[in-house]
Amino acid sequence: MTTKEHLSLHDRQIATIRALIKEGMQLVVETRKDMRTILAMQKRTEEALKQMVDSRRTTNGHTKGKA
Repeated sequence: MTTKEHLSLHDRQIATIRALIKEGMQLVVETRKDMRTILAMQKRTEEALKQMVDSRRTTNGHTKGKA
């Protein structure tokens, strides 16, 4: 393999690695956006569940007596 061929191969490998890194970075950005969406949905779900649980805590018309 000549020096010119070796450098050409090396340049192609570097270009491929750069493309892989760029794609990986884009995936990280997309994943972070998805995680933010999921976390917001989870927060809304937890709030709705808390409201539902709180609304079900009734005393059936009875008041607690003071001791």
